[in-house]
This record gives sequence, C-alpha cells and structure tokens, in this order.
Amino acid sequence: MIELFRSLLRWSLVVVAVATLAGCANEEDEDNAPCPAAKVMGEPSELTRYRDGPGRDPTDVLFEARMMRVVGECGYDLDGGEIEIELEVTMDILRGPALVDGKVSYRYFVAVAEWVSDEGLEPIVRSRQSFPVETVIPGGRRGLSYRDLLEIEIPRPDDRDVRNYVVYLGFELTKEELMHNRERFGY
Repeated sequence: MIELFRSLLRWSLVVVAVATLAGCANEEDEDNAPCPAAKVMGEPSELTRYRDGPGRDPTDVLFEARMMRVVGECGYDLDGGEIEIELEVTMDILRGPALVDGKVSYRYFVAVAEWVSDEGLEPIVRSRQSFPVETVIPGGRRGLSYRDLLEIEIPRPDDRDVRNYVVYLGFELTKEELMHNRERFGY
C-alpha cells in the first residue's frame, strides 16, 4: 500500500513542480499583469517521519506527507510597491503503521526569492517564513488532505519586473529526512 502511495506521490510531483499562481490580478491591467511563480522544491516536497528510535523500516513510519497543490492570486500596483499574494497550499498526509494516536505535527516553509541578473546564478532570498501544521488523522482513516491559506506580502521598492520573484515551498526536514529523500529520489 505504501508503494502504491509513493508511486502516486511521485506522479503528483510532476504536477506540483510546474504549478504556478493562477488567477493573478493587478490593480491597473489584469490581462498583462503576471504573478510571481510558486514552486514546490524537489527535495523537501515530501516528508517521511519515523517514530523515535533506531528503526527505519516501513513499520516505524509515523506518517508521510506530500505537497500536492499550490494555487493563488496576487495584486500589486504596476508603478511599484508591495506584491500581495494569497496562497492555498494542499498537502496529503498518510498514516503510517507506527502512528497510534493520529496526531501529526510538522512545519513547512515559504521563501520568496528574487532573480537579479547582475547578482550571479543564484536568486536572492528576500524572506522566509515557517508555518506549523498540527492535525489529527481520525481513527479508522488512512489519511487526509490538509489545506492551509496564507497571505504573503513581498516588498518591491520600485517597478521591477514581478516575474523576477519566485515563491518556493517545502517541508522543513531534519538532516536525516533530507538524506532519506535524496536516496529515494536519486539526487
């Protein structure tokens, strides 16, 4: 069952990786005003949390989480000023064999980066926020879909191109969880 879930999750990664903000609006020209792209980062797109202890086989899994969908809207003045973004982030959470009480707790991040042509090959991270998720998978249920609604403001000091900004999302992973994902995904 876990392999089927993982297979479905990998397929979903393709869909999520190309997700961008939809329904962008702007105060002056709705037809020509783009929104910053929203992208789920590859390595932190999944989270496998194990119970405490040395065991790392399938029976030790508390839960698995996956970022499934990111959609949103933005608004801004073409002459400059901050960009206001509303995001809806959907994550699927699957109960593992070791999860007894159904309580699930983790964090995910939203980072805003700006690509500046004369600053090199890496974007400049303008902000990074962490968001907690605490939920319960009800008894008798295998998993659930968790939805979070966020409002983000990106400072923009002038009329620089909004397309230079990218909103990155991912789970906050421990070093061990990151290594687990790298092994699974072949990074």
